[in-house]
Amino acid sequence: MYICKKLFFLIVLCLLPFLLRSQYYSSGADPSGIRWCRIETDNFNVVFPREYSVRGQYVAKLLEEVYKYGTNSLKHKPRKIDVLVHSETAYSNGFVSWAPKRMELYNNPNQHMYAQDWLQQLTLHEFRHVVQLDKLNNGFTKMLSYILGEQAVGAVLGLYVPMWFLEGDAVATETALSQSGRGRSPWFEQGIRAQVMDKGLFSYEKAMFGSYKDYVPNHYEMGYQLVAGARGKYGSDIWEKAMYNTARNPLSITPFNQGQKKVSGLNKVDLYKNTFLDLQQKWERQNEQTNKTLFEAITPVSMDYLNYKYPVRMDEGSYVAALSGPGVLSSFVRVSNDGEVTKLFVPGSRNDEPFSYASQTLCWAELEPDTRWENRMFSVIKCYHLPSGKLSKITHKSRLFSPTLSPDGQEIAAVSVDHQNNYRLVVLDRNTGKIQKSYQYGHNNYLFTPSWNKEGTKIVCVALSDKGKEIALLDMEQEKWLRMTEPTMVDISLPKWGLDQEILFTAGYGGTEEIYGVRDHEITQRTQSEYGANGAIVDGNILVYSHYTASGYQLVRAIVNEDSNKTLDEVEDYSVKLYREIANQEIAYPDFSAVDTISDYAVKKYSKWNIFHIHSWAPGFVNVKEGELGMGASALSQNLLGTASTVMGYRADSQKSLEKYYFNFRYQGWYPVFDLELKHGDDRIRYDSDLLYVSSTDTFSYSANEKIVQTELNLDVSLPLNLTRGKYYTYLQPQIEYGMVQREGYDVALTTYTQNNRGRLVEKETNIRTVSELNYQTLEYSLYFHRLLRQSERDVASRWGQIVEIMYQSTPWGNIDAGSILGLYSRSYVPGFMKHHSVRIDHAYQYKTMGDEYENDGLIGHQTLGNYFTTPRGYDTRPNDRMYSLKGDYIFPLCNPDLNLPGVFYLKRVTANLFYDYSRTYQEFKYTSGEIIKAKRNYSSSGFELRGEIHAFRFLFPLTLGYRYARLIEQKQHKHELLMGINISGFSIGK
Repeated sequence: MYICKKLFFLIVLCLLPFLLRSQYYSSGADPSGIRWCRIETDNFNVVFPREYSVRGQYVAKLLEEVYKYGTNSLKHKPRKIDVLVHSETAYSNGFVSWAPKRMELYNNPNQHMYAQDWLQQLTLHEFRHVVQLDKLNNGFTKMLSYILGEQAVGAVLGLYVPMWFLEGDAVATETALSQSGRGRSPWFEQGIRAQVMDKGLFSYEKAMFGSYKDYVPNHYEMGYQLVAGARGKYGSDIWEKAMYNTARNPLSITPFNQGQKKVSGLNKVDLYKNTFLDLQQKWERQNEQTNKTLFEAITPVSMDYLNYKYPVRMDEGSYVAALSGPGVLSSFVRVSNDGEVTKLFVPGSRNDEPFSYASQTLCWAELEPDTRWENRMFSVIKCYHLPSGKLSKITHKSRLFSPTLSPDGQEIAAVSVDHQNNYRLVVLDRNTGKIQKSYQYGHNNYLFTPSWNKEGTKIVCVALSDKGKEIALLDMEQEKWLRMTEPTMVDISLPKWGLDQEILFTAGYGGTEEIYGVRDHEITQRTQSEYGANGAIVDGNILVYSHYTASGYQLVRAIVNEDSNKTLDEVEDYSVKLYREIANQEIAYPDFSAVDTISDYAVKKYSKWNIFHIHSWAPGFVNVKEGELGMGASALSQNLLGTASTVMGYRADSQKSLEKYYFNFRYQGWYPVFDLELKHGDDRIRYDSDLLYVSSTDTFSYSANEKIVQTELNLDVSLPLNLTRGKYYTYLQPQIEYGMVQREGYDVALTTYTQNNRGRLVEKETNIRTVSELNYQTLEYSLYFHRLLRQSERDVASRWGQIVEIMYQSTPWGNIDAGSILGLYSRSYVPGFMKHHSVRIDHAYQYKTMGDEYENDGLIGHQTLGNYFTTPRGYDTRPNDRMYSLKGDYIFPLCNPDLNLPGVFYLKRVTANLFYDYSRTYQEFKYTSGEIIKAKRNYSSSGFELRGEIHAFRFLFPLTLGYRYARLIEQKQHKHELLMGINISGFSIGK
């Protein structure tokens, strides 16, 4: 097995230039009108929009404060790094990428975050990724960086360091270096805890790579438990040694595993098993020490892993809930008292936050991308009136979150976030969407999930300050805020009005997420569950809430029994506190209280015309655009703003000498996107018998004073428009491309010899043959459009949608006329017979006009352009003047075996595809004799394809291996083909 593994990694290393393509990740462009500024500190170069200057000071100071403490447990202080802040998005995240090396932060907080300022969370987590990656840039990896540039670190990271460590270590750091963090939040561990206790410990491969059959907690959750658990048992050196050994010995095949084994004495699989078996015993003891609340299930536990969250009373005997899961599209559903579920509406992309319901109307916030700029996103409010089926968009280009309808349905309260991170509770008119009132709480405290009382006179919400979370109440009539609970670092959320002015909310005081109530500032515990409960409402004397199980959140109800309530002083916390040990291993916490927004750093302009930044190179030719690999040299550039990327290279392959030099430049900082590609080269003149007209009985020699010199240019201008709204991904892109091939003319001196009567060669004659220059120019116009229904994680293809493309190419200039080609293409998706099945139907038509004539063995040929479309599967591409093509596929998941041969392969899914292809071609043949023959040919094939999604040797990126059988119907032949691919997307690590 070791030899096989070594062979696999040699293959991976041979494919390294393709793998490295995944490192050149660009998050997209910010609006072109932004004026950028920068602050330079000792360890960071922070770039941000000019209007964000005050908060830019804050971000710079946070980073420097985090730098003092975020390096300790990995024993490494990273080099200076660029940081880019995006301030015009409703997206909450951040990431670190290493080719080019930078950190990107999205400033918008979310409604599901724990009890810490968003920018503090973000800088703690993302800086830890900087430490991880920079630590790899040592030893042999550093030597590689001299050969490959920054992509060397990204390659070693992708090959050897598991994602569970990268994210688990970052979560451990955010937890150990603060009084909050996900590691202290019960909801963060409930998924993995329920899985281990109820379904058992999954194999290492399944836990690492996920599953289409079972719900598997993500690498953040699994990673934190493993990283923190191992640190608690073996000390923080275990992961420092793993990273140190990976950097020093990346050619040892399993350097990360060998490094941690020097400390733990276990390989990573045994470490995984031992850590979680130890946790399982502790979780079982935790579970035994609490008495559980009796409840009655409304929705049954589903083997498909379904989540019913944020219940709202709809009418007598029914509720509205948000339904989500890996096998369904997130939707709003009606749930009756007997558990019958009816789909009401499928919204577009949403953050994890509540919706509201009043006056037979659903109200929620939906993420809406900017039409052109990827790094501008809005959160707009939408309403859906159930009786009429009318969908209304209440706000436009807003950043409003967790909207809640007033009881009469005429007003909406929501949380507002502006581009400078100012937070408000706003009240809007339901009909016009205009803001009527705006309220700030405390010193710009962030607000969560507002909720009206039944009279519509008060709003309750959670507020976040530097002291933690608290429940705050706004008296609308007096316009006065009241504090309902004292600030705490315990995660509290989802306040709702209960009976007799009591506020119900969700909190983790006792080590699991439970329902609590507060009245007159006294907090009581209302539920005790095995894994967690949240989002409670009161329906009469019944408490309805979401109860977590290993198969997702189910809706349950329990009788309100105040006699069994515990006061907060009586609540015991029996949970496993991994964070205590890892916090003790740190030297100190960052002191965020000392960080302010006072302008201590000089703010300078940052030019958006900083468009070149060479970050990586390679001793090989890599054409990223076309996926080519060869001998030569390459260099790659991408600027910090992500607006300009450049690839340049030299190709040493003698077979491609007319394309020796390559240059590609892409700029997306303006509304249209420009893509310029240049190729240039020369080649020695080779003998061509057709060109030089030499008889087969002659002996000859030739000479030329020049080489063939050729330049190829392509200029592409496109306008990518993201029109996504609601549940459909919608995209439109018009495009025009100019192409030119310029080949210089040349002269060839041809001397022929003949044999005299003595058998000797004598010179016959010398002629100069002139080859004219080639000037070949094309224009291509295209219009592409798609509208595709969002897919669930378990869908193989979209189950509803359309793709349409129109293409036209001609040769209007130059000394060669190759005619033109028109192409029309459409693709349709419709649902198959069963869940996750799709039918795909392609139609294609192309029509060519002929260009210049030439003669060849009595046949009059024409210069023509290549084909847009292919013939049926199993056939080679055939020349044609016109072609119609129909392709039909029935695509479905065959099985999700989770088949595992430890350390060798993990087979997640097998998909099948039944197909039938048909093409009809037309071609006209002209002969010098005047005869014309019109040929019509039919090609058709049918068959099937099988594809397996495999992780080989625990490699991060999945391989797709498959087999295709095609029956060539007209030829009555069988065709067998092997299919292979590798799924490499933009690789970055983030929050």
